[in-house]
Amino acid sequence: MKKSLQTLTLAAWAFSSIALAKDVATINGKGLSEDQYKEALAQLGPQADMVKGNPEIRKQFLDHIIESTLLANEAKNQDLDDSDRFKALVETAKRDILAKLYLEKYIADNSTDAKLKEYFEKNKAKFTEKEVKAQHILFPEKEKAKAEKTLKEIKAKNNFDENMKKYATEKNGSKGGDLNWFKQGRMVPEFEKAAFGTEKGNVYPQLIKTQFGYHIIKVVDVRGGDSVKFEDKKNEVEQEIRMNARNDLVKSLRDKAQVKVDDEVLGKMQL
Repeated sequence: MKKSLQTLTLAAWAFSSIALAKDVATINGKGLSEDQYKEALAQLGPQADMVKGNPEIRKQFLDHIIESTLLANEAKNQDLDDSDRFKALVETAKRDILAKLYLEKYIADNSTDAKLKEYFEKNKAKFTEKEVKAQHILFPEKEKAKAEKTLKEIKAKNNFDENMKKYATEKNGSKGGDLNWFKQGRMVPEFEKAAFGTEKGNVYPQLIKTQFGYHIIKVVDVRGGDSVKFEDKKNEVEQEIRMNARNDLVKSLRDKAQVKVDDEVLGKMQL
C-alpha cells in the first residue's frame, strides 16, 4: 500500500512538472519553450531588464524570436546555411562568443567578494568622500628654471594668486588656474598625491613634475572625510575592479602575443 502511494505521488509530480513546462509559442507545430525564451532574453545583457518589466515589450521580443525563426527556416530551405557567407559569419560569431565567455569568466574570477575587499583595503583613499579644491601654475618642461624661480618667490612673498594670473595669461605656453573640486583618482598620480598631502590654504613646497610639465600647487579648500566602509562602496569597487580586470587581461594578452598592424594597408583598404 505504501509503495503504491509513493508511485502515485511520483506520477503526480511528474505530470505536474510536464504541465508546468509550457511553450510560449508554437512555430509550424514546433514549440518554443519558456527556457528557450529566457535563454534568448539572457543574450540581451542589461537590456533584458526592460523586457522583463514591460508586458508589451515581452510580446515584441517574442515576435522578434518568431520572425527570426521563420526567416532562419526559410534560409535553410534555400541552403543558405551551406554558403560561404554563412560559414564566415558563423566563424566570426564563434570568435566573439568565445571571447565574451572567457572575458566573463575572467572578470567573475577576479571580482569575488574576497578580491573586492582586498582591492578596497589597498585603495581605500580612492573611495572616500574627501575632496580637494586646488589651483595650479603649470610651466612647460623646458621652463623648469622659471618654475623654480616662481616657486621661490611665492614662498618668500606669499603671492601665489598674483603669479597664477600672470602665467595663466602668458603666451609662452604656461597654463594654470582653478581646478575646482576633485576626488582621488581624477588627476595624474603625482599631482594627486601632492594635492591630497597639502593642508588647506597651503602651497605644496616643491615643484611637481607630470607628463604636462612642472606644477606649482595650492590647496584652496578641503571637504569630506577619510572614513569609509566597504559595504557602502561595494558597487563602486566592483565596477572599478571589473573594468581594471578587462583592461589588464587584454593588455597582458597583447603583450604576450605577436601582433603586427600594417597601418599603410589599413589606410588604403577599400571599404
